[in-house]
Amino acid sequence: MKRLTILTALALLLAGCLKSNVEPPAPLTKFTPKLKVERLWSRSIGGADAILRLGIVPASDGNRVYAAAHNGDIYAYALEDGNQRWQVSTDLPLSAGPGVGDGIVVVGATDGNVLALDAASGKKLWQVNINGEILASPAVSQTAVIVRTTDGRLMDLSPESGQKLWSISREMPRLTLRGASTPVIAGGMVLDGQNSGKLLAVNLTDGSQRWEATIGTPSGSNELARLADLNGALAVDSDNVFAVTYQGQIADVLRESGQRLWSREMSSYTGVSEDATHVYVSDIHSEVWALDKTTGVPVWTQPAMRARDLTLPVPYLDTVVAGDLQGYLQFMSKSDGSIVARTQLGSDPILAPPIVVNGILVVLTTGGDLAAYKAVPLSQ
Repeated sequence: MKRLTILTALALLLAGCLKSNVEPPAPLTKFTPKLKVERLWSRSIGGADAILRLGIVPASDGNRVYAAAHNGDIYAYALEDGNQRWQVSTDLPLSAGPGVGDGIVVVGATDGNVLALDAASGKKLWQVNINGEILASPAVSQTAVIVRTTDGRLMDLSPESGQKLWSISREMPRLTLRGASTPVIAGGMVLDGQNSGKLLAVNLTDGSQRWEATIGTPSGSNELARLADLNGALAVDSDNVFAVTYQGQIADVLRESGQRLWSREMSSYTGVSEDATHVYVSDIHSEVWALDKTTGVPVWTQPAMRARDLTLPVPYLDTVVAGDLQGYLQFMSKSDGSIVARTQLGSDPILAPPIVVNGILVVLTTGGDLAAYKAVPLSQ
């Protein structure tokens, strides 16, 4: 059996929880609200069936929110009020992005096309085909557009022209989860999660390897048991990189050397987020964990949303927020994990993690509902 066939079959199996509910999602629990969550604006941009597990996520440059739909449409809205700044229609089967940086917006497609637009006007700057499905948002800087394909290639395209500057490839396991880790540009290097369970750091200038760290080690008696993909979000601060694998571990490694500082058993495909004191992760059962950032010791766990297919939990004010398969945003206290607020955007699943921009929370459902929220304590 070809690898692509196996990958697709596994994607259907994993995403099937949205349809067949092998384990029923936990019912919504009662709680004492401590936040007032206000929807600032919402727009409908069109979407795709959740089973596709696309890498389409909202992005922002601090002034505008950019969003894409699988049908090829790309939008820019004002962050504060949702007024549309521009819309571009393409014939591309968009599957990743937008990635935003230095005045350009970059999206990827299932057919290998990469498209760059001017962030202010939506004008097309360039389009190239890299011959590989793209399910991770491009990383964009002043000098680089880093694109990751599902067949294990990582490449740098010129922000001015789309010309390929360098490309590297890593051998892929025969069986992998559907998806790819979004590459991160930090400190003159590119950090990239591998489907083998390794974290790779390469030089931004030429793609040469700096270091490679093993986060999860494939083990087991069959290919399913040996899955150890690192395809969730990486959390990066000035000195550290936090990463988690499926059926493996969560670990903290030094950004400059890849030296492991701590690790503990964990299984997740959504990734890791961080703030000044904690790292946060939603495991494969949708139980949310807060770990001490310096030691990896659990501070609290929240099991009340088990099997609700939570997104990556992201820090927002004094809470962490995750979307779920029924279109709810679940707000949990940073101090103890208790649920302090809940709001529903729509009935479609939220698979893309919310983003936080200037105190505003932006979220996108698989059905294409895009909205911005602001929360304040009820005492105010």
